Amino acid sequence: MGAGEGLLVIGVDDDAKSLVLLKRIVESGGYRFIGVSSGAELLKMLGKETPRIILMDIMMPVMNGFETALRVRTGFPQMATAIIYVTARQGEEDLRGGVAAGGNDFVLKPVNREKLLSRIEKWVGRAHTINTAV
Repeated sequence: MGAGEGLLVIGVDDDAKSLVLLKRIVESGGYRFIGVSSGAELLKMLGKETPRIILMDIMMPVMNGFETALRVRTGFPQMATAIIYVTARQGEEDLRGGVAAGGNDFVLKPVNREKLLSRIEKWVGRAHTINTAV
């Protein structure tokens, strides 16, 4: 049984193909995966599920990834969940905005399996230091 056995990872992406890919990668690492297609869906789910990791797309209609992350941090302040943005955007202002919104890390699209799993491993081991909001 691996270190991550049974830990939940939630993927948030409005593109169904991206969610299928994330599911395949995450489950290959021994984690449970649930995919949702919007920030609103994620927030509804957080009332019932406590993920260790949220993989968040940034470019989504209605509520983008930064806004969703901010709502996770303000609405669930006790939740020790790492938010990793999965994005094709890599400008410095994007990175700064993502961290300001409560994100912990970034993985660039197209997603590389080894890179994603190593980021997940990194944050699974740091659960107690994740929520830096005071």
